[in-house]
Amino acid sequence: MMRELGKKLDVNESLESLMARMHEFEEKYGMSTVEFYARCVAGKMGDSRDFILWAGAFHAYQHLLQTHFLPKTEAA
Repeated sequence: MMRELGKKLDVNESLESLMARMHEFEEKYGMSTVEFYARCVAGKMGDSRDFILWAGAFHAYQHLLQTHFLPKTEAA
């Protein structure tokens, strides 16, 4: 396990994995991740294990995009 933690993160592989996971949930529940997340934030989805995992995958996806692909802004 420690070796796995020490390996360099491959951002593209991580994004692909997260997108695949979100797609699985989209297929299973018949809605897009964006639609799911809007309903989730509004408190309309409940707290099933799948929904928690789906929301977590979406958060991780957003974090990777923001951290690695959006331009950094300097504080004024």
